[in-house]
Amino acid sequence: MAHLIPLSRLARLVGQPRSVLQRMAQDGELASFDGQVELDEVLRLFPDVRLEDEKELRRVEEIKDQALLKSPVRPELPDAIVLYERLRILGREFAAARGRLKHHERVHGWMAGKLAEAVETRQATPQFAEQFLNWFKRELAAPQADIRNWEELLAMERVMRVMSAQVTIVPSGQSFEVMGDETLLEAGLHAGLSLPYGCSNGTCGQCKCRIVRGDVVKVHPHDYVLSAADKQSGYTLSCAYTAVGDLEIEVPLWGVADIPEQTIVTRVRAIEKLGPARVALHLLTPRAERLRYLAGQQIEITIAGESRLVPAAGCPCEERRIEVHVLCDRDDAFDRRVLDGLAANDEVGIRGPFGDFVLDDASERPVVLIAKGPGFAPVKSLLQHALSLEHAPSITLYRIAGAEGLYQENLLKSYAGALDHFRYVAFPAGHATAELVDGIVRDTALASIAGHDVYAAGDGGFVAEVRAHLSARGLPAGQFKGVDIA
Repeated sequence: MAHLIPLSRLARLVGQPRSVLQRMAQDGELASFDGQVELDEVLRLFPDVRLEDEKELRRVEEIKDQALLKSPVRPELPDAIVLYERLRILGREFAAARGRLKHHERVHGWMAGKLAEAVETRQATPQFAEQFLNWFKRELAAPQADIRNWEELLAMERVMRVMSAQVTIVPSGQSFEVMGDETLLEAGLHAGLSLPYGCSNGTCGQCKCRIVRGDVVKVHPHDYVLSAADKQSGYTLSCAYTAVGDLEIEVPLWGVADIPEQTIVTRVRAIEKLGPARVALHLLTPRAERLRYLAGQQIEITIAGESRLVPAAGCPCEERRIEVHVLCDRDDAFDRRVLDGLAANDEVGIRGPFGDFVLDDASERPVVLIAKGPGFAPVKSLLQHALSLEHAPSITLYRIAGAEGLYQENLLKSYAGALDHFRYVAFPAGHATAELVDGIVRDTALASIAGHDVYAAGDGGFVAEVRAHLSARGLPAGQFKGVDIA
């Protein structure tokens, strides 16, 4: 019986980015079935993987988490209820495997008698019967090295199944891992997916999803009452339940038109000067509220009684934390408050989200990001979202400096240092757009620009020029998105 491992779990087992494994599957190097790989196929492609070196794999994951500024990883172990349910499932599987083994042992015992009967009826020669039994005994007594590797890999994968569960969304086919006892909603948002939700505390019911295959268990109380029809159809609340084992859920992912406009009062976590007139505000929403938005969208902030539309520069996967980049070049009350009077814990009103400069998170094409000056803010948001999704086989950021220079560049260098599939290419201010596009096309010559998704942000003239140049070089119109950021 074949043993299948989900790609996300396999990536952790063999220490490879999921995007690399996806590209191998697309190129036919790795045989996969609905996003899963046979154990024997893993050993064929990764015969030298050091499965016992779990500390090294954990260290690499920590480096990646730090580079992406993610919140501390979830608890090492699930809580007692989740752990019990996962061990119960593994116990059933173990019992089934022992039953099959017992049956195989019986068959082995019958084999000598069947061969003797074949000799008596002259269906086989005595020499064949003796040679076959000797070979069979040798094989059973001395398992080959690949069987030992198979056992080690399976043992590690079973431990991972206790610690986490794989969740696949239908009909989109996207997937994410639930770690420990975090809820389906928490895990999906951590992975950068736009799961629908409202209150996120079990009151509104907007996070309902239907269980297609697998089991869930409640980890948080909720006030919303599922109807008898909902329960009969397999619906659950993603904000209050977690996966017991590998799971399939049916839920439509949010698009731009699905997200309601929200108004929230946030507090300032930190203020980061990006240049003489540009500031990064790091905001925190209340515990009971989090802004629902898509990476690349814009947010209206209100300070000193005045409002301004600014690009979000963070990823929705960062939970309650929001980063916006604000240009303060008007010398009005708003600017003076941001530059000189705003302090940690001050209130800032936000409203939104707005705009449709968002990632095509269903695409698995390589991603090219192009940012000029302040266009870096929404592009940074898209970058963090793309890294969280782990769908793109490669991500390249081309950046032209603006008046403030290449701010937050150390962050990008840390990404490039920790992640094999991310590249960062910087250009000085004033670099010609045509030369930039020529460089991009040459950079992607091995796999034509037509096979990429391109996102560009900067002033309107720059974005229009990039679009025209790339279109002339064969980029399909549907694979380009741009936004004007002054």
